[in-house]
Amino acid sequence: MNFHKDTSDSLEPCKHMEGMLNRTADGTASKPVRWYAQYHAAHCGRCGTFLKRVTSLIGQLHDLKAENGAGSSKEGLSEERWDAVEAGWAEAEK
Repeated sequence: MNFHKDTSDSLEPCKHMEGMLNRTADGTASKPVRWYAQYHAAHCGRCGTFLKRVTSLIGQLHDLKAENGAGSSKEGLSEERWDAVEAGWAEAEK
């Protein structure tokens, strides 16, 4: 397979890969989808960067929830901080 070598700091993955990468990052991808997404990300700078950042963000959110003993996603975050998190998610999903 010949993947593009764009390794810019863009958070935008290949269009056909975005859903697979998101499901891989959040742990909901089936084994074949996860394998293909990881293989592609290893050879595509944009998708590799996207997968690392989304996986890191999900991990940070889980850590924050555990630190605060939060029962819901909003517990422990100020309204302003929650708005910033939602804005970040919206930007990442574009």
